[in-house]
Amino acid sequence: MGEEILSIRTAQHWFNRFKNGNLELDDLPRPGKPLEVDVDLLKQPIEQDPRLASRCLAEQLGCSHTAVKKHLNELGKKWRYGVWIPHELSQHQLQHRVDACMDLMISHRQLPMTPQYYHRR
Repeated sequence: MGEEILSIRTAQHWFNRFKNGNLELDDLPRPGKPLEVDVDLLKQPIEQDPRLASRCLAEQLGCSHTAVKKHLNELGKKWRYGVWIPHELSQHQLQHRVDACMDLMISHRQLPMTPQYYHRR
């Protein structure tokens, strides 16, 4: 039937809820730390110190570290080399990559096309 089909247990759970008169379709609040994080409160510490780990940020904000990571990913931040960095490349970085590719293409075209060159591999 596909991956998106309900399990028997889930169908039984919904049946019992509807049978008891609970026709609410939204999920009930769950115990534990909230998943929602104030994005503005999350941006401030990251801008001041991008080396803060998600668990430290979660303690400061009173939420789970998975919620912090989720919201940082939505903001375009990735954890690289111990720092939260923007995932998108700047214009300078993009141009640097284009220049490097062009240099490689030019140097490849200038290589001698002799049979010995291909046999050394």
